[in-house]
Amino acid sequence: MQKTIEMPVSLVGKISKAAKAFEDLEDELEDFLLSKDPKFLEKMRKAKNAGLAGKIRPLKHLKKELCIG
Repeated sequence: MQKTIEMPVSLVGKISKAAKAFEDLEDELEDFLLSKDPKFLEKMRKAKNAGLAGKIRPLKHLKKELCIG
């Protein structure tokens, strides 16, 4: 048997707002942690330099190689 709980619309709105704030917090925390990770930063530097040097390939080729598109 399924039960239903009634909630005020204002409470649902507050829960939604809190969930969005938590999601934003997670994103910012992840960005912060990555910005302090030397291994990640080195990978990003290498990727940037490879791109600037023209050592890139089209995304569609990579997707085909990985069988995802």
